[in-house]
Amino acid sequence: MDVKNRFIILRKVRYGEADLIIQALSPQGEKMSFIARAALKSKRRFGGGVLEPGHFVLFTYHAANTAVKMHTLKEASVIQDFAGLRTDYDRLEFALKTVDAVGKVSQEGDSSSDFLFNLLGHTLKALEGAEKTEAIQVQFWLKLLLQQGVLTVESWMEPFLREPISNHALILNEGIREARRLPGLEMLVEEYAKNAGL
Repeated sequence: MDVKNRFIILRKVRYGEADLIIQALSPQGEKMSFIARAALKSKRRFGGGVLEPGHFVLFTYHAANTAVKMHTLKEASVIQDFAGLRTDYDRLEFALKTVDAVGKVSQEGDSSSDFLFNLLGHTLKALEGAEKTEAIQVQFWLKLLLQQGVLTVESWMEPFLREPISNHALILNEGIREARRLPGLEMLVEEYAKNAGL
């Protein structure tokens, strides 16, 4: 049965001569795996760099039966490629870190983690248009850790947790002040992912 759905691409891996294996996050927060046969040769179905990590896309795919986890990707089109992220190396580097972190904590078969999809999508959108990104970075790490249940909330964190990512400008000064905490927050996420066996 063919299915259409929106996804944020988390990862792509070359498989054989021309195939790609794609991991993507559904709006329900489920990590799903796809095989895109002849993707490196087919400009009609997968041209224009559509299968890049961080792209928000529409997939048409053949759903695998319950015994097989790999779905067969038939077509893909870009809904939003967040092109503004590629105008600045630091901005792009952080965007890819957010995609990687969500890829590590999301799970196949978990269709009740829409928070992850929304957090990643709003973060990528905010990063693309923000003049300064410090508040967004602090917000992303804190919200991700809180959602995973591994954050002990301190008073300085409250504005970052309270405001949606789209309101990052309201806490810009706090973000700049708290930017010194970013390496520690990032290390905490990496340690959590490693210890959780992800």
